[in-house]
Amino acid sequence: MTQNQHHPHFGHTLADHFMDHHRHPLSLHGPVVHVKAIIKKVEEDVQNNHGDWHQHFIVQGIQVIDIDGADKSVVTDEAFCAIRYGDNLGLKERISGLKEGEEIELKGEYIDKNHALKGIGNPGDPVIHFTHHPVGFVNYLGKHYE
Repeated sequence: MTQNQHHPHFGHTLADHFMDHHRHPLSLHGPVVHVKAIIKKVEEDVQNNHGDWHQHFIVQGIQVIDIDGADKSVVTDEAFCAIRYGDNLGLKERISGLKEGEEIELKGEYIDKNHALKGIGNPGDPVIHFTHHPVGFVNYLGKHYE
């Protein structure tokens, strides 16, 4: 396996090999993780400058189910999640009833702590994003979001 590289413009961790979803404009060319974790903190929803909505929360106790594009040792115990919703690029609907202390299952791109952007809601943790089609999904309280 080759070492992870860095995106030439954004600096985010690149996966150790090319994956089809890297062609998508929302991809940051990171490895794809499938994890289960516990919701540590739920933040306010945020609408960015482009008008798209995101649910923000922090998860802890991350258990890696699968990873493609990196060794699972790159995944830490805690991560910030930015879940896009309400348009044709993200989840069709908002995840209903997110609650601290509940288990959640996520699949999406993983951006390590050294390359994640600090911003609204993210104190500098690694980021799991792109948790929607064509890469990821969310399972919460028995409901599947894609």
